[in-house]
Amino acid sequence: MYSDIFCKVYNEFGWNYYPEAFAEQLLQWLSVNGVKPKTAMDLACGTGVLCEILRENGIASAGMDFSSGMIDIARQRCPEIPYEVADMTVFCPERQYDLVTCTGDAINHIGALSDVETIFRNVYAYTAQGGYFIFDLLKESEVSDSEPFEMDFTESTRVWFQMVRPAEDQVELHIRVWENGTLQFEEVIRETIHDVAEVCRLLEKAGFSVLRCADRMLEDGGHGTTWFVIAQKN
Repeated sequence: MYSDIFCKVYNEFGWNYYPEAFAEQLLQWLSVNGVKPKTAMDLACGTGVLCEILRENGIASAGMDFSSGMIDIARQRCPEIPYEVADMTVFCPERQYDLVTCTGDAINHIGALSDVETIFRNVYAYTAQGGYFIFDLLKESEVSDSEPFEMDFTESTRVWFQMVRPAEDQVELHIRVWENGTLQFEEVIRETIHDVAEVCRLLEKAGFSVLRCADRMLEDGGHGTTWFVIAQKN
């Protein structure tokens, strides 16, 4: 679970650009394909940016995240949206949704494929008939060791980031935050690089049809640094 300090950094640093970019592509895909969901659930919703955008576009959205810090910020940003602190591996609401999303390589935060399979079975249960499950995955070729990146977050706060790949199927994001020159905390976020073909196989095993698995959501869209997976419940 993310620390409260990391949640604050995440919200204010500018990482909300990703759900914004994902939302832009998602809305284009929905429009091009004539898909008009009335309800949506965003898994691992973070600070709720995607939920807000979907709501602004007439889709009744809800969100869940394992981090209470992220959900606190999401509720502050938009109290009208229902949010829940939960674990994706056991989360299985009774109501069904026309659209289920999961962005920011949240599936890669799940280390064991057996747990990913459980999540897919659960998602299938709360996806409406004919509904869609759309998510992203880390693209192995785009994940590599990086040089440390450091920035002055505020006049008194300095933030340091580095991406490390300690093993072929592992990636770590190392974060350090200093306040007035004193190290306040250090956090390591670990993710697993899953084989995209195996992930699609598990989706089909859960009952979904995989409509698309590519590095762009639309055929004429720009190539991305992540995989986009679009599945439908028949």
